[in-house]
Amino acid sequence: MTIHAPLIIDIAGTTLTSIDRHRLAHPLVGGLILFGRNWQDRAQLTALCGAIKKVRADLLISIDHEGGRVQRCMTDGFTHIPPMRALGEMWLKAAASAGSRKHAGPLDATNAATACGYVMGAELRACGVDLSFAPVLDLDFGESSVIG
Repeated sequence: MTIHAPLIIDIAGTTLTSIDRHRLAHPLVGGLILFGRNWQDRAQLTALCGAIKKVRADLLISIDHEGGRVQRCMTDGFTHIPPMRALGEMWLKAAASAGSRKHAGPLDATNAATACGYVMGAELRACGVDLSFAPVLDLDFGESSVIG
């Protein structure tokens, strides 16, 4: 038995070319990921997502938009999201520095992460993006300068 898993592909620019449309129409393509090169402004992103859905409504439109320096949409009304490392540091903040709030670090970090996720998701969804590759399992043990 052959299993065909859908591919997530990318495009080169801020609009679809005829080659992009042809590739996106292929049945083995399940969606695409957008990067900084695909972003110009909110109106352009919304138009691009609409054009992608016209090719195939079932395509998953994703973006590498994590906050901090990995935030593709940073102007035109998009909220600046802090690096996820800042939320991790907030979690680890000593309870003593929070005064009488015994679990302040974890509680504040959880509330901040929830707010960041909501804002990020709402802003991207308003433009037609279905999924953000925000970090959910990145572990920072000080071994990678990429995380942050």
